[in-house]
Amino acid sequence: MSKLLRGSSPLLALIVAGCVKDRAPFDPREFQQDEIRTAGEVPPRDKQPLPTTLQSPFIPATGPAATQPAPVPATGPAIGVEPTVRISLREVVQRAVANNLEVRVEGYSPAIEQTRVVEAEARFDPTFFTTAQFEDREDPDGGSSSILGDSIATGGEAEIFTLRSGIRQVLPSGTELELRYQVQHNDTLSPSNNPFAPDPTQNDYWENELALQITQPLLRDFGVETNRARINVARNNQRISLLDFRRQLETTVSEIEQVYWAQVQAMDDLHVQEELLNDTLATAKLLYDRRFQDVTRVQISQANASVEIRRAGLIRARARVRDLSDELKRRMNDPEIPVTGATLLLPANDPLMQPVKFTLEDQIATGLENRLELGQQQLRIDSTYIAARVAQQNLLPQLNLTAAIGAVGVSDELVDGSLGSAFENQAEFGDFSYAVGLQFEIPIGNRAARAGLRRSRLQQEQAVTQYAALIDQVAFEIKRSLREVETTWEEMVATRQAVFANEDALYALRQREAANEPLTPEFVDRKLNQQERLAEARRSRAAAVSNYNNAIAQLELAKGTLLRYNNVIMEEAGVQLAKK
Repeated sequence: MSKLLRGSSPLLALIVAGCVKDRAPFDPREFQQDEIRTAGEVPPRDKQPLPTTLQSPFIPATGPAATQPAPVPATGPAIGVEPTVRISLREVVQRAVANNLEVRVEGYSPAIEQTRVVEAEARFDPTFFTTAQFEDREDPDGGSSSILGDSIATGGEAEIFTLRSGIRQVLPSGTELELRYQVQHNDTLSPSNNPFAPDPTQNDYWENELALQITQPLLRDFGVETNRARINVARNNQRISLLDFRRQLETTVSEIEQVYWAQVQAMDDLHVQEELLNDTLATAKLLYDRRFQDVTRVQISQANASVEIRRAGLIRARARVRDLSDELKRRMNDPEIPVTGATLLLPANDPLMQPVKFTLEDQIATGLENRLELGQQQLRIDSTYIAARVAQQNLLPQLNLTAAIGAVGVSDELVDGSLGSAFENQAEFGDFSYAVGLQFEIPIGNRAARAGLRRSRLQQEQAVTQYAALIDQVAFEIKRSLREVETTWEEMVATRQAVFANEDALYALRQREAANEPLTPEFVDRKLNQQERLAEARRSRAAAVSNYNNAIAQLELAKGTLLRYNNVIMEEAGVQLAKK
């Protein structure tokens, strides 16, 4: 059983095992009802008609292209008009681990593979068998009786009824045991060899047999290791599927990290866009108020065009926040916060803003110790070694030792030809029989076995080579991820300096404006452009912060420690990675 712990709240990993009840007939509409119901919580939005003329409170109605007064254009619903929940990254991960449907789907795989282990183990389960047979035949030459076969001494015409029951089991060593009890009724009509008594002789009697038979391979198929090979390979596959489940967990957590920090960035971008629009509106208002002094319609139109462009940017920024909120809800798959619901998820965590120092040597060593792909490949290599050992033994000829011992009871027709008489005779254990034999078999040339051995050795070499390639791949990904952490930190430093520089430039323009510098079209254009450059610098800073936090998470993913980094503990029962 796997346990997933998120913070102080223990969560049970969704590895489906144990009893699985039969589901009711699949109804696709049943799965659709929740999303349809919660979608009704979101009211439809009224759409404004497309404008046919310029409508602006800053441009006088002095021409056919302008009308006044003009309504304030909408920028979409403000953030917070709907139900809003501030949620931490810890809680998002916790809910996703418990409810994510992709994780749940992958959680079935280890249980499915476990059933294959049980199927392989079931080869050594005892089997109860029963056969009943009636035979009517003519056999003038007669036959012979043997506890290893089914024939019985007959001659002429014979009616034979046989009932056989027993238990058969294959042991892990390859030994096959069979304990059976057989009851046979014989009604034969034998031709007479006496010329003075030509009438045929009729025999009507019962024969019971209790037999123990053993078949022991001596060369091929001998030994516990060979006979349990399928079980060991199935267990390796089950462990590989468990690591695939861990891969899905890591992928889900990694995607959540990316979406969460993208939401943090989107909120910063939204604030930047709101501030940019407000600054542009203030500039437009100032120009409008000075329209009868030193400002012409050119400057007012410049500011008005910037207002409308930045208003459109604010609309897109708000939609981006809502898109990422829905993306978080989709990753969580929490029934309390459905995707189609009206609830808006906003981040509650501040991003990491401190430098984190890593050494490449430690990161490589940690990655080679924890990456699941290396563990999976080690299990695959072990399976190829198992297959190679079996293929090596398959080169041997088939040599089996067979032995059987039995107690036989036959009814005496002259005294009492009943079934009970046969049981009484058998209970005296006076008639024992035994047989010992050898069975030998080998294909001429043995080409199939030789080809199988060569294939298994090639697969073994292929798996080992693949392991070496994975080591290089892991080392490359860790080194690249570590470089990305360092790069994004340096970007944070540079973008912050860029913000300071652009703030200073805009401050200088405002000082010139306060000193009554003429608001020429060139000056207005310079100020509007500087506002945009400052906003772009702030957006770049927010992107660098988001990228830095994502880079750290990606480094943990490259090392195979992302779950631990997010305080998700997965106890991988039975998965022991070899220490090299």
